[in-house]
Amino acid sequence: MQALPALPQSTQYRLIEVPLLSRSLLLSLLTICLFCVAAQLAPLNALLEWQRPLIEAGQWWRILTGNFTHTNWAHLGMNISGLLIISYLFRFDLTTGRFWLLLASLSLIVGLSLLFTRLDGYSGLSGLLHGILIWGACQDIRAQRAGGRLLLIAGILKISWDLYSGGSAETASMINAQIAVEAHLAGAVGGLLLAMLPPAFRLSASPVK
Repeated sequence: MQALPALPQSTQYRLIEVPLLSRSLLLSLLTICLFCVAAQLAPLNALLEWQRPLIEAGQWWRILTGNFTHTNWAHLGMNISGLLIISYLFRFDLTTGRFWLLLASLSLIVGLSLLFTRLDGYSGLSGLLHGILIWGACQDIRAQRAGGRLLLIAGILKISWDLYSGGSAETASMINAQIAVEAHLAGAVGGLLLAMLPPAFRLSASPVK
């Protein structure tokens, strides 16, 4: 039997190369996941949840922290899974610096925007997830990557359907709460605005290695 030719040394261990998340971004994701788990516990949940009356009474930190609380463990698991998937999907642009700037900016945008709605309470990462999705789709379009426009259109259609229908009844039943479609819209608009910032003011960071 004739022996197969040896692979070049440079390709012997790199037949399939899939770029992974950077170590620092993985650590950041783990930090957020642990914070969300801690925020689910009764003492912290009551202190961090977005509640209009308490915010108007001066507890302004809830504008930011309410985004990291959840109605139940199923809600938490669904949103954490979404965060991990979206972070991997946009790993080429979502550096550690951008990750934290996006979370802070979108948390503020969503938390403040909800004060102009009918909602008295809100919990969940979903507003932030919609914001990161729209922001990431815009980065893909800017970099001329395949699928960027499709992601943006899909995101817009999904949010439009949420606004029309009030969100999925199955999801509402699972998380034991009404779907906060206002947060989805606020996050998406925030993500679009952040993506459209002039170059000098964009969330800047070096590419993922």
